[in-house]
Parts: sequence; structure tokens; C-alpha cells
Amino acid sequence: MASASGRGKSTIEVWRVQDTWEDERGRYQDELKTVTRDKTIEKASDKLSDELADIAIANFKAHKLVRDYAHLIFQIKARHLKEIQQLPPEEQGAELKKHSASEMNYWSLILSRSTQEIAAATGLPYYINVNTSAKKLEQEGYVVLDPRSEESNDERP
Repeated sequence: MASASGRGKSTIEVWRVQDTWEDERGRYQDELKTVTRDKTIEKASDKLSDELADIAIANFKAHKLVRDYAHLIFQIKARHLKEIQQLPPEEQGAELKKHSASEMNYWSLILSRSTQEIAAATGLPYYINVNTSAKKLEQEGYVVLDPRSEESNDERP
């Protein structure tokens, strides 16, 4: 540095001590480490977010397919029941015995579970239920005020 600046070596040494170059270098290196760590975390977080989004999408598609299938079964059963209603009363009983309550319960459970999973994957409860949305926000540390309540009106500036 002395030869590059045209100053004496002792002058450079005095500047180094007076201006605490080692401390400055240490702070710079610490800042560089922090920035590098933050960028690494951000990149890993983005990758994890993308992977979780892919999982959520796959989960949604699978449950939607199951829901659509169960819904189709119910449509077929409903058409068959309408056909049975058109039969003479003495034939209706025999045809109704061909339907199984446990099978209907089975398909109903599949439809219900797949619908619940679709709702969970899409966040649907938070769009259709104000109380669920408010509870979720409160769990995240926010204060939810009802504009109709007196407390809310008193707290407003």
C-alpha cells in the first residue's frame, strides 16, 4: 500500500492503527456473512415454499378427483332412485333393497373427507367464515375489531 500510495510504510501503519482498519475489516466481514446467510435462507425458503405449493396443488388435485368420482356415483344413484320412483309401488320395495345403506354411507364419507381436504388446501374456510378468519388473524398476533361493537368505536382515533 505504501508504494501504491507514495507514502511511507510507517505513515500507512499509523493510519491503520488510528482508523482501526482491522475493526472496519471485521465489521465488513460480519456484514458480508450476514448478507450471505440471509440470501441463503431466502433462497432455501423460496425453494421450500415452491415445494410446499407443489404438494398443496397435488393434494388439491387428488382430492378433487376423488370428490368428482364420489359425486358422479351419487348422481348415478340419484338417477336410479328416480327410476325406482316411477315403478309401481310393489316393485319399488324390491328395487330399493338392491341399494346398500352402508355403500351410500361409504361414498358419503369419501365425499365429505375429500371436500374437507379441498377446503383445507385452498383456505376456503377463511374465505367463507368470518369467525374462522378472525380467529386465524388473532392466532398470528393481530387484533380484530368488530366495527359494530362499542369497544371498536371507542378505540378508534
